[in-house]
Amino acid sequence: MNGQVLFNSILALFFLALSFKIDWLFIIGAVLLIYINQRLLTKKGFSKL
Repeated sequence: MNGQVLFNSILALFFLALSFKIDWLFIIGAVLLIYINQRLLTKKGFSKL
């Protein structure tokens, strides 16, 4: 798996946990990272997995 995608996924999970623990606005960061991951995966041809 791509290292950038893995890092973004872990960071998105961290933002998701923060949205439950601290403030709901952290979910914006998680949504942005998930969107970036989708763009990276479809651009590089990983959608065949």
